[in-house]
Amino acid sequence: MPSSSVDSGTAIAIETFGLAHLGRAAELLTARHQRDVTLEPALGGRFSLLEECKALLEQAWKDGARGAVAVREGVVVGYLLTRPGDGQRGRHCWTHLQDAVYSPDAGPVILQQLYAHLSGQWLADGRLHHYTVAPAADLPLWLTLGFPHEQVHAIMDVPARTSAQAPCGVRQASPADIDALEPLLGLINEAHAAPPVFAFTDRPMWDILRSGHLELLSDPAVAYWVSEGLEGIDGFVVMRPVPDDESSILKPKGSVELILASTAPHARGMGVGRRLTEWALADAAHRGFTVCVTDWRAANPLSSVFWPRRGFRPVAYRLHRILDPRLTGSDHVPGP
Repeated sequence: MPSSSVDSGTAIAIETFGLAHLGRAAELLTARHQRDVTLEPALGGRFSLLEECKALLEQAWKDGARGAVAVREGVVVGYLLTRPGDGQRGRHCWTHLQDAVYSPDAGPVILQQLYAHLSGQWLADGRLHHYTVAPAADLPLWLTLGFPHEQVHAIMDVPARTSAQAPCGVRQASPADIDALEPLLGLINEAHAAPPVFAFTDRPMWDILRSGHLELLSDPAVAYWVSEGLEGIDGFVVMRPVPDDESSILKPKGSVELILASTAPHARGMGVGRRLTEWALADAAHRGFTVCVTDWRAANPLSSVFWPRRGFRPVAYRLHRILDPRLTGSDHVPGP
Protein backbone atom coordinates (compact mmCIF):
# COMPACT_ATOMS: atom_id res chain seq x y z
CA MET A 1 0.00 0.00 0.00
CA PRO A 2 1.30 3.51 -0.78
CA SER A 3 2.18 5.72 2.15
CA SER A 4 1.54 9.45 2.12
CA SER A 5 3.20 12.52 3.55
CA VAL A 6 2.91 16.22 3.01
CA ASP A 7 5.31 18.38 1.04
CA SER A 8 4.38 22.08 0.90
CA GLY A 9 0.74 21.14 1.24
CA THR A 10 0.77 18.60 -1.60
CA ALA A 11 0.31 14.91 -0.84
CA ILE A 12 3.21 12.64 -1.79
CA ALA A 13 2.48 8.96 -2.33
CA ILE A 14 5.35 6.50 -2.04
CA GLU A 15 5.02 3.42 -4.20
CA THR A 16 7.16 0.44 -5.10
CA PHE A 17 9.46 1.10 -8.06
CA GLY A 18 8.53 -0.99 -11.09
CA LEU A 19 9.42 -1.32 -14.76
CA ALA A 20 6.61 1.10 -15.62
CA HIS A 21 8.55 3.85 -13.82
CA LEU A 22 11.77 3.49 -15.85
CA GLY A 23 10.84 6.08 -18.47
CA ARG A 24 10.03 8.85 -16.01
CA ALA A 25 13.00 7.94 -13.82
CA ALA A 26 15.25 8.31 -16.88
CA GLU A 27 13.82 11.79 -17.48
CA LEU A 28 14.68 12.80 -13.91
CA LEU A 29 18.19 11.35 -14.20
CA THR A 30 18.74 13.17 -17.51
CA ALA A 31 17.74 16.48 -15.95
CA ARG A 32 19.98 15.80 -12.92
CA HIS A 33 22.99 15.11 -15.13
CA GLN A 34 22.32 18.25 -17.16
CA ARG A 35 22.50 20.17 -13.88
CA ASP A 36 25.75 18.46 -12.91
CA VAL A 37 27.36 19.09 -16.30
CA THR A 38 26.52 22.77 -15.94
CA LEU A 39 28.45 22.71 -12.66
CA GLU A 40 31.26 20.46 -14.01
CA PRO A 41 31.55 20.41 -17.83
CA ALA A 42 34.30 17.77 -17.74
CA LEU A 43 31.65 15.15 -16.92
CA GLY A 44 30.52 15.34 -20.55
CA GLY A 45 27.09 15.25 -22.09
CA ARG A 46 26.59 11.53 -22.68
CA PHE A 47 24.07 11.15 -19.86
CA SER A 48 22.29 14.32 -20.83
CA LEU A 49 20.64 12.05 -23.42
CA LEU A 50 17.44 10.34 -22.37
CA GLU A 51 18.22 7.05 -24.12
CA GLU A 52 21.56 6.73 -22.29
CA CYS A 53 19.92 7.28 -18.90
CA LYS A 54 17.16 4.84 -19.69
CA ALA A 55 19.71 2.19 -20.65
CA LEU A 56 21.56 2.85 -17.40
CA LEU A 57 18.42 2.34 -15.33
CA GLU A 58 17.39 -0.73 -17.28
CA GLN A 59 20.78 -2.22 -16.44
CA ALA A 60 20.32 -1.26 -12.79
CA TRP A 61 17.02 -3.14 -12.78
CA LYS A 62 18.66 -6.20 -14.33
CA ASP A 63 21.39 -5.98 -11.67
CA GLY A 64 18.78 -6.24 -8.96
CA ALA A 65 18.27 -2.60 -7.98
CA ARG A 66 14.92 -2.16 -6.26
CA GLY A 67 13.26 0.61 -4.31
CA ALA A 68 10.47 3.15 -4.39
CA VAL A 69 9.16 6.21 -6.20
CA ALA A 70 7.57 9.36 -4.86
CA VAL A 71 4.43 10.40 -6.75
CA ARG A 72 2.77 13.81 -6.60
CA GLU A 73 -0.49 14.41 -8.45
CA GLY A 74 0.13 11.33 -10.56
CA VAL A 75 3.68 12.28 -11.57
CA VAL A 76 6.88 10.61 -10.31
CA VAL A 77 8.97 13.34 -8.65
CA GLY A 78 11.74 11.15 -7.28
CA TYR A 79 13.04 7.62 -6.85
CA LEU A 80 15.45 5.73 -4.66
CA LEU A 81 16.92 2.34 -5.55
CA THR A 82 19.39 0.09 -3.77
CA ARG A 83 21.19 -3.18 -4.39
CA PRO A 84 21.50 -5.56 -1.41
CA GLY A 85 24.79 -7.29 -0.82
CA ASP A 86 26.91 -9.24 1.65
CA GLY A 87 30.61 -9.92 2.12
CA GLN A 88 33.56 -7.79 3.21
CA ARG A 89 31.32 -4.73 3.58
CA GLY A 90 28.93 -6.60 5.83
CA ARG A 91 25.24 -7.01 5.17
CA HIS A 92 24.58 -3.84 3.23
CA CYS A 93 22.54 -1.83 0.75
CA TRP A 94 24.31 0.04 -2.04
CA THR A 95 22.83 3.02 -3.88
CA HIS A 96 24.74 4.06 -6.99
CA LEU A 97 24.91 7.57 -8.40
CA GLN A 98 22.06 6.91 -10.84
CA ASP A 99 19.88 5.31 -8.16
CA ALA A 100 18.69 8.37 -6.21
CA VAL A 101 17.19 11.36 -8.02
CA TYR A 102 14.55 13.98 -7.28
CA SER A 103 12.69 16.50 -9.40
CA PRO A 104 14.07 20.03 -8.91
CA ASP A 105 10.59 21.45 -8.34
CA ALA A 106 9.96 18.87 -5.59
CA GLY A 107 13.32 19.33 -3.88
CA PRO A 108 15.72 17.02 -2.04
CA VAL A 109 13.22 16.42 0.75
CA ILE A 110 11.76 13.78 -1.58
CA LEU A 111 14.85 11.61 -1.10
CA GLN A 112 14.61 12.08 2.65
CA GLN A 113 11.07 10.70 2.54
CA LEU A 114 12.06 7.82 0.29
CA TYR A 115 14.98 6.88 2.53
CA ALA A 116 12.73 7.03 5.59
CA HIS A 117 10.28 4.72 3.82
CA LEU A 118 12.87 2.16 2.67
CA SER A 119 15.52 2.12 5.38
CA GLY A 120 13.26 0.47 7.93
CA GLN A 121 12.87 -2.44 5.54
CA TRP A 122 16.65 -2.64 5.14
CA LEU A 123 17.09 -2.72 8.91
CA ALA A 124 14.47 -5.46 9.25
CA ASP A 125 16.55 -7.47 6.76
CA GLY A 126 19.62 -7.01 8.95
CA ARG A 127 21.27 -4.57 6.54
CA LEU A 128 23.05 -2.16 8.86
CA HIS A 129 25.52 -0.74 6.33
CA HIS A 130 23.98 1.81 3.97
CA TYR A 131 26.14 3.10 1.11
CA THR A 132 25.28 5.80 -1.38
CA VAL A 133 27.17 7.70 -4.06
CA ALA A 134 25.87 11.24 -4.30
CA PRO A 135 26.69 14.08 -6.69
CA ALA A 136 28.51 16.95 -5.01
CA ALA A 137 25.48 19.23 -5.35
CA ASP A 138 23.38 16.82 -3.27
CA LEU A 139 25.91 16.23 -0.51
CA PRO A 140 24.09 18.41 2.09
CA LEU A 141 20.97 16.27 1.75
CA TRP A 142 22.76 13.04 2.65
CA LEU A 143 24.64 14.66 5.52
CA THR A 144 21.30 15.52 7.13
CA LEU A 145 20.44 11.81 6.94
CA GLY A 146 23.53 10.84 8.94
CA PHE A 147 25.78 9.75 6.07
CA PRO A 148 29.47 10.73 6.54
CA HIS A 149 32.06 10.93 3.75
CA GLU A 150 33.99 7.81 2.84
CA GLN A 151 35.33 8.31 -0.70
CA VAL A 152 35.81 11.35 -2.92
CA HIS A 153 35.33 10.99 -6.69
CA ALA A 154 37.06 13.74 -8.64
CA ILE A 155 37.78 14.89 -12.16
CA MET A 156 40.11 17.30 -13.90
CA ASP A 157 40.91 18.65 -17.34
CA VAL A 158 44.21 17.19 -18.51
CA PRO A 159 46.55 20.17 -19.00
CA ALA A 160 48.30 20.60 -22.32
CA ARG A 161 51.60 18.77 -22.43
CA THR A 162 54.34 21.14 -21.28
CA SER A 163 57.35 18.86 -21.60
CA ALA A 164 58.48 16.30 -24.15
CA GLN A 165 60.80 14.54 -21.74
CA ALA A 166 60.18 12.88 -18.38
CA PRO A 167 61.81 14.51 -15.34
CA CYS A 168 65.12 13.11 -14.18
CA GLY A 169 64.56 9.82 -12.39
CA VAL A 170 61.06 9.25 -13.78
CA ARG A 171 60.55 6.38 -16.21
CA GLN A 172 57.97 3.84 -17.32
CA ALA A 173 58.14 0.58 -15.39
CA SER A 174 57.99 -2.99 -16.70
CA PRO A 175 57.23 -6.38 -15.12
CA ALA A 176 60.96 -6.69 -14.37
CA ASP A 177 60.52 -3.94 -11.73
CA ILE A 178 58.10 -5.92 -9.57
CA ASP A 179 60.70 -6.93 -6.96
CA ALA A 180 61.95 -3.35 -6.64
CA LEU A 181 58.35 -2.18 -6.25
CA GLU A 182 57.55 -4.76 -3.56
CA PRO A 183 58.21 -2.46 -0.55
CA LEU A 184 55.72 0.09 -1.93
CA LEU A 185 52.88 -2.22 -2.92
CA GLY A 186 51.19 -2.31 0.47
CA LEU A 187 51.50 1.38 1.34
CA ILE A 188 47.97 2.26 0.19
CA ASN A 189 46.45 -0.58 2.23
CA GLU A 190 48.51 0.50 5.25
CA ALA A 191 47.37 4.11 4.91
CA HIS A 192 43.73 3.03 4.69
CA ALA A 193 44.00 0.76 7.75
CA ALA A 194 45.74 3.43 9.86
CA PRO A 195 44.21 6.35 11.77
CA PRO A 196 42.16 8.29 10.91
CA VAL A 197 40.83 6.23 7.98
CA PHE A 198 40.40 2.89 9.80
CA ALA A 199 39.29 1.02 6.66
CA PHE A 200 39.03 -2.73 7.03
CA THR A 201 41.27 -4.75 4.71
CA ASP A 202 41.10 -8.52 4.71
CA ARG A 203 43.87 -10.97 3.82
CA PRO A 204 42.80 -11.53 0.18
CA MET A 205 43.30 -7.81 -0.50
CA TRP A 206 46.93 -8.20 0.56
CA ASP A 207 47.45 -11.50 -1.23
CA ILE A 208 46.58 -10.10 -4.67
CA LEU A 209 48.82 -7.03 -4.49
CA ARG A 210 51.76 -8.48 -6.38
CA SER A 211 49.69 -10.22 -9.05
CA GLY A 212 47.54 -7.13 -9.51
CA HIS A 213 50.54 -4.87 -10.06
CA LEU A 214 52.12 -7.41 -12.40
CA GLU A 215 48.95 -7.35 -14.47
CA LEU A 216 49.12 -3.57 -14.71
CA LEU A 217 52.83 -3.63 -15.55
CA SER A 218 52.14 -6.09 -18.36
CA ASP A 219 49.23 -4.15 -19.90
CA PRO A 220 50.42 -2.11 -22.91
CA ALA A 221 47.51 0.32 -22.48
CA VAL A 222 48.56 1.19 -18.91
CA ALA A 223 51.16 3.86 -18.19
CA TYR A 224 52.94 2.75 -15.01
CA TRP A 225 55.38 5.51 -14.05
CA VAL A 226 58.01 5.18 -11.32
CA SER A 227 60.46 7.54 -9.69
CA GLU A 228 63.94 6.37 -8.76
CA GLY A 229 66.03 7.93 -6.00
CA LEU A 230 69.22 7.01 -4.22
CA GLU A 231 67.45 4.15 -2.42
CA GLY A 232 65.74 2.75 -5.52
CA ILE A 233 62.12 3.18 -6.60
CA ASP A 234 60.52 5.70 -4.24
CA GLY A 235 57.14 6.31 -5.88
CA PHE A 236 54.72 5.33 -8.62
CA VAL A 237 51.67 6.66 -10.46
CA VAL A 238 49.51 4.38 -12.62
CA MET A 239 47.27 5.69 -15.42
CA ARG A 240 44.76 3.48 -17.23
CA PRO A 241 42.39 4.43 -20.05
CA VAL A 242 38.79 3.96 -18.95
CA PRO A 243 37.45 1.04 -21.03
CA ASP A 244 34.26 1.83 -22.91
CA ASP A 245 32.36 -0.81 -20.95
CA GLU A 246 33.45 0.83 -17.67
CA SER A 247 32.57 4.38 -18.64
CA SER A 248 29.89 5.87 -16.43
CA ILE A 249 28.40 9.10 -15.14
CA LEU A 250 31.60 9.64 -13.15
CA LYS A 251 34.02 8.26 -15.74
CA PRO A 252 33.33 9.83 -19.14
CA LYS A 253 33.96 7.69 -22.19
CA GLY A 254 37.45 8.35 -23.53
CA SER A 255 38.85 9.55 -20.20
CA VAL A 256 41.93 8.28 -18.40
CA GLU A 257 41.90 7.16 -14.77
CA LEU A 258 44.64 7.66 -12.23
CA ILE A 259 44.07 4.36 -10.47
CA LEU A 260 47.06 4.05 -8.12
CA ALA A 261 49.72 6.31 -6.68
CA SER A 262 52.07 6.06 -3.73
CA THR A 263 55.30 7.53 -2.42
CA ALA A 264 57.73 5.80 -0.05
CA PRO A 265 57.63 7.35 3.45
CA HIS A 266 61.28 8.43 3.29
CA ALA A 267 60.66 10.35 0.05
CA ARG A 268 57.53 12.26 1.08
CA GLY A 269 57.77 16.03 1.07
CA MET A 270 60.49 15.93 -1.59
CA GLY A 271 58.26 16.48 -4.63
CA VAL A 272 58.26 12.86 -5.81
CA GLY A 273 54.49 12.54 -6.06
CA ARG A 274 54.13 15.95 -7.66
CA ARG A 275 56.73 15.24 -10.37
CA LEU A 276 55.25 11.82 -11.10
CA THR A 277 51.70 13.16 -11.35
CA GLU A 278 52.65 16.13 -13.51
CA TRP A 279 54.51 13.87 -15.90
CA ALA A 280 51.77 11.23 -15.95
CA LEU A 281 49.25 13.92 -16.90
CA ALA A 282 51.61 15.37 -19.52
CA ASP A 283 51.99 11.92 -21.06
CA ALA A 284 48.20 11.46 -20.97
CA ALA A 285 47.84 14.72 -22.91
CA HIS A 286 50.35 13.47 -25.45
CA ARG A 287 48.23 10.32 -25.87
CA GLY A 288 45.17 12.45 -26.58
CA PHE A 289 43.31 12.36 -23.27
CA THR A 290 41.56 15.53 -22.17
CA VAL A 291 39.87 14.34 -18.96
CA CYS A 292 41.32 12.44 -16.00
CA VAL A 293 39.38 10.90 -13.10
CA THR A 294 40.46 9.53 -9.75
CA ASP A 295 39.16 8.90 -6.23
CA TRP A 296 40.53 8.80 -2.71
CA ARG A 297 39.54 8.13 0.87
CA ALA A 298 38.04 11.28 2.36
CA ALA A 299 39.64 10.66 5.76
CA ASN A 300 43.15 10.18 4.33
CA PRO A 301 44.91 13.43 5.33
CA LEU A 302 47.62 13.14 2.67
CA SER A 303 45.32 12.35 -0.26
CA SER A 304 42.72 14.93 0.72
CA VAL A 305 45.34 17.67 0.43
CA PHE A 306 47.49 16.33 -2.40
CA TRP A 307 44.92 15.56 -5.10
CA PRO A 308 42.95 18.83 -4.97
CA ARG A 309 46.27 20.67 -5.21
CA ARG A 310 46.99 18.77 -8.43
CA GLY A 311 43.76 20.14 -9.89
CA PHE A 312 41.22 17.39 -9.18
CA ARG A 313 37.73 18.71 -8.44
CA PRO A 314 35.27 16.63 -6.37
CA VAL A 315 32.15 15.71 -8.36
CA ALA A 316 30.64 13.01 -6.14
CA TYR A 317 31.04 11.37 -2.77
CA ARG A 318 30.63 7.83 -1.58
CA LEU A 319 28.91 7.95 1.79
CA HIS A 320 28.53 5.21 4.37
CA ARG A 321 26.11 5.07 7.27
CA ILE A 322 26.36 2.30 9.87
CA LEU A 323 23.28 1.64 11.97
CA ASP A 324 23.67 0.64 15.62
CA PRO A 325 23.55 -3.19 15.73
CA ARG A 326 21.55 -2.98 18.97
CA LEU A 327 18.60 -1.88 16.82
CA THR A 328 18.13 -5.53 15.80
CA GLY A 329 18.34 -6.88 19.36
CA SER A 330 15.58 -7.84 21.74
CA ASP A 331 16.49 -5.01 24.12
CA HIS A 332 15.63 -2.34 21.57
CA VAL A 333 12.34 -0.60 22.29
CA PRO A 334 10.90 0.99 19.12
CA GLY A 335 8.98 4.24 19.37
CA PRO A 336 5.24 4.26 19.98
